[in-house]
Amino acid sequence: MSVFAASPSWLRVGIHAVRTATTVSALTLLVGYGAMSSVATPPPADPARRIDMSSGPLDAMMRENRCSFTGFDRDVIPSTAIIRTPDGATELVSFDRGWSVFLGEAAGDLVAVCLGPSRAG
Repeated sequence: MSVFAASPSWLRVGIHAVRTATTVSALTLLVGYGAMSSVATPPPADPARRIDMSSGPLDAMMRENRCSFTGFDRDVIPSTAIIRTPDGATELVSFDRGWSVFLGEAAGDLVAVCLGPSRAG
């Protein structure tokens, strides 16, 4: 009769051990996935710092051409772009050329997309 009396306590210990192991495993996976996602995602780079140009000329070009580092709504189509050429020059170019740079079909780095000069007088 002692075997039957001991079974429920061993059963409880077994169930508790399985539940604890499952919880620890789930938490370990959660922390591991979080660590992998933070390691796999590079920190965002500030485009203004990345182009190594004094902010005055770039800011003026951005204002005059209504540019954005991050883009516009899907229904807004930019007309020009600012790129940085491989030799370090910053140029205002057509949107098509800027898109080619973005896709890697042309050399350089896309800095911003622009709507063009304001038509309001």
